[in-house]
Amino acid sequence: MRLYICILFLIPIFCLCQKNDQTKNYISIGLFDHKSGFSALSYSKTILQNNNNEIFIGLGSMIALNTFSIGYKRYLIHNFVDGYSALSFQKIYGMAGGSDAAFLSIGAEKKIWKILFINGGINITLLLESLEFLTFPSININFRF
Repeated sequence: MRLYICILFLIPIFCLCQKNDQTKNYISIGLFDHKSGFSALSYSKTILQNNNNEIFIGLGSMIALNTFSIGYKRYLIHNFVDGYSALSFQKIYGMAGGSDAAFLSIGAEKKIWKILFINGGINITLLLESLEFLTFPSININFRF
């Protein structure tokens, strides 16, 4: 039991102590987003990150719909364009009320300039209350700093 407690406390400490110069903040403008789902404007903050994985929290907004998310993003390929998949849990608030959702996104991103990226893909949302699947495309420009 003591071993499990030590492992539980030591693994996060080692992960957080690693030096990482990668970007931590992400602002997206466009048609939906792979981290915050239903949004025209969103902000995400990376909590933990290495070369291929990241854990993030985010919020996004359309005029009558706001989304809060926490999730995991995995880079599948690093090449001319970077392929990724993202999985998150979302709380969606709108004028008609709130909803919980599971969210999956698969897509690609291309660096245009130092902090400017273009991103496109397919997003799949599962609304947990009604068990409805919503599939929609996403394309946006994002800034990372």
